[in-house]
Amino acid sequence: MRFFDIAKPSLDSTRQMFIELERDERTSKIDLGIGIYRDENGLAPVFKSVKTAEKLLFEVESSKSYKTPAGNSKYCKNILDLVLGKAIIDERGDKIGSIQIPGAGSGLRIAGELIKNNLQNKLISIPNPTWGQQPFMFKKSGLKVINYNYYNQENNFLDFDNMIYDLKKLKSGDSILLHGCCHNPTGADLTVDQWEQVANICLKQGILPFIDLVYQGLGIGVEEDVLGIRKLVQIVPEVIITVSSSKTFGVYRDRCGLIAVITDAGKVKSNSLETMLSEIARELYFHPPDHAAETINIILEDKNLKYDWLVEIRSMQERIVSLRNKLANSLQEQQQTDFFSFLKVQNGMFSLLPISQEGIMTLRKENGIYLMPDGRINIASLPENKIDFISSKICSLEEFRHKGN
Repeated sequence: MRFFDIAKPSLDSTRQMFIELERDERTSKIDLGIGIYRDENGLAPVFKSVKTAEKLLFEVESSKSYKTPAGNSKYCKNILDLVLGKAIIDERGDKIGSIQIPGAGSGLRIAGELIKNNLQNKLISIPNPTWGQQPFMFKKSGLKVINYNYYNQENNFLDFDNMIYDLKKLKSGDSILLHGCCHNPTGADLTVDQWEQVANICLKQGILPFIDLVYQGLGIGVEEDVLGIRKLVQIVPEVIITVSSSKTFGVYRDRCGLIAVITDAGKVKSNSLETMLSEIARELYFHPPDHAAETINIILEDKNLKYDWLVEIRSMQERIVSLRNKLANSLQEQQQTDFFSFLKVQNGMFSLLPISQEGIMTLRKENGIYLMPDGRINIASLPENKIDFISSKICSLEEFRHKGN
């Protein structure tokens, strides 16, 4: 008898794509799938502000001892200030409990456990489409996962009317997932007015919003990207928020983020909420890594370093916008139509190209162009000198020969 005499695991299409990309020996291959920001040299750079802060940390750090499951409380305060702003912190601060977590994925799992443990319906409604890790984590938590309409994939726009129609069908005790900004995979974001409408539905119907914020600063701006979140928090009595610092500080492999619960329950204070979160975290891991959290503290607490970081994140945002426009213009020039104009009005690193599975595989096999299996393209990884090549190969696919006006 052998305990690990298991069948060969089946791989989903995303993992299969990553394996094929790694094994592809063509030097001309183009990775537009993996969700990282790359500079004009094709590298995922360490921020200059992060490098400076790390040097300062190495000089003053006196211990590598364990943290508690709650992690770095100062990091949580600094990030919540950045996301929620002073007015909300001053108004609701003693009703906000947060812990540091090792990146976005753990935040999804902890949120799933929270919803399962505290909401009667144990149900979360998620946008269609969405990032595949989200439903995976929610199902692992034991939640029932359903979809609400979010994006019209035929016409490539935010389908807000049908989104509202679906949200109004939810019941008290249900929860919904909202992307904080730079929706993954579509890049189609809610306006502040639309955030307000969603918030009022949640308030009226007793729905708990869970906000997943990963790309603050890479959409429109550091402040602008969270105005919708702030509007919702001012309206809805209870909210879960998870934040990842991977993209906004470029600390991908150092795994750093937070999860926060906001309530207006009369007797509940921050420490009770933090204990609740820590107890769930203890079931998943002992404590989160501290290096990135402490590095980010140094940046956000030093006026000059914070300014340098803001300049860097603004430069990245502007470059993404530039790449969006160049790709859209190239595609439109190839086709002599405005079909791809939707790329210019979307935000952040990703957009969803309406490409069939056959087309995705053609790009991969024949041209070494790797997109995600759902057609998501990472705008922030586009090599500028190959945009015309990429657009020509996309427009040569069967599905685009008759697109346009």
